[in-house]
Amino acid sequence: MSAQKNHNKRRFLVRWVGFSALALFFGLIFSFTLALFVASYLGEIINKPIANAIGYSILGGGTGALVGLAQWKMLRKKIHISARWILTCAGGLAIAELIAGLALMIIGSDRDLVQESQNIPIYTLIYTFGGALVGLLQHSEFEKFSSKSILWIYACSLAWGATMMILQIGFSMDKPIPVIIAFLLGLFALGLITGFFLIRIIGTDKLSSSKINS
Repeated sequence: MSAQKNHNKRRFLVRWVGFSALALFFGLIFSFTLALFVASYLGEIINKPIANAIGYSILGGGTGALVGLAQWKMLRKKIHISARWILTCAGGLAIAELIAGLALMIIGSDRDLVQESQNIPIYTLIYTFGGALVGLLQHSEFEKFSSKSILWIYACSLAWGATMMILQIGFSMDKPIPVIIAFLLGLFALGLITGFFLIRIIGTDKLSSSKINS
């Protein structure tokens, strides 16, 4: 029985990491494309820093929505979890990006989606904060199953911050092999970190079994 539970746990974690990476990959591509279009269009109509702030908010929200959807579809097979999970994942990152854009505008700075440049500290800070918001909004979903639900705030903050830091380090490199390695590490970091905390929050038994009752 114990061997079967360990097998089921490993299978769940492999799927969690894999689906998180795929969701992050496609979320970044689709959201960046949409954000670029919106920011370019709005930049002709309104203040450009505000247009960029909206564009980055779409980037964060769209990416968070796809990752949240992948996580929700996997978690609901193990625990009773609300579809609100998707909205909170999208909303936390979108709010963080919008706040960052407006704060940069106030101090006379800007991030331009059209002429994107890598700024590792800024991206890391924004997504560490955004991840914390996501975890804060989501951790109540675990409260009826675990007394360790607060750990999800730290998990999301660390995971999103580390993921964006690694991705931005990769994008700043010149040679293709290091870029590819860093990109893959960044994609998998999100699922690895959140999966590590997930085991400690809701327990191996729940992850290795069918959906439990509330």
